[in-house]
Amino acid sequence: MRGDPVERVSVRRLCKADISATEEPDFQLALAQNPVPRTNTFSPMRRTSILFVFLAVLLVPSTAAQPTVSVRGNAGAAFFQSPEGLNTILNSGVDLGLSAGVQVYGGLELVLEGSYDRFTMNGDNIALLNDGLDVGSRIRGGALNVLGGKIGMRYTLRNPSDAHPYVSGGIGLYRSVLEEAYYQNDEILRRLATRRKGYHVAIGTNFRIDDTYAFFFEPRLVIIDTNGSELDTPTSTRYVTVLIGLEMKL
Repeated sequence: MRGDPVERVSVRRLCKADISATEEPDFQLALAQNPVPRTNTFSPMRRTSILFVFLAVLLVPSTAAQPTVSVRGNAGAAFFQSPEGLNTILNSGVDLGLSAGVQVYGGLELVLEGSYDRFTMNGDNIALLNDGLDVGSRIRGGALNVLGGKIGMRYTLRNPSDAHPYVSGGIGLYRSVLEEAYYQNDEILRRLATRRKGYHVAIGTNFRIDDTYAFFFEPRLVIIDTNGSELDTPTSTRYVTVLIGLEMKL
């Protein structure tokens, strides 16, 4: 065990680090400078959300019967992709989600959705990036939590079989929180949090059980604009989720 104080780690330096070249590291991780405050405006996201709703209203026939409403719940795995460096110190995570869809025309639905993703920290890998830590050091905290609220569209291909493929996409607001991390009593990563807009695209398949219930399987790509935010990442945050869930038509 080393007696020297353990230095803090910054996200931006983690993203620039190359673990494959850390046999004799020629750098020390230090606390990044405070990011320059930026004024975020979500007016583009608001305009996009209003456009989704406006299109949904236009597409509903005036003589149509009461639209079908579906409710979905899912769980799944999440795999962090970028930025580089940060994807090395984060383990694969979990995803939980709940959504409601309203049929607007044929197989087209307007979807409102909430989700929660969590990625825990890999203590061994962060030790490789900090000269004050030994591999195998017990690191507490450091998980990345992402809470999202989204609006989007989903189109399901109708066919005579019980398997119905679909595509979906949407825009939303994501709150990302990187928890503080500790080695013994030393804080090596301070808490960072930001709220930024993001996007998702997905493909999937519904497997109908009967007229009311169906299972679904869905891989999804999530992109969050954290570049230049309080999280201080050099690029957008990207990760892939693989979801399995149950759909119920009301």
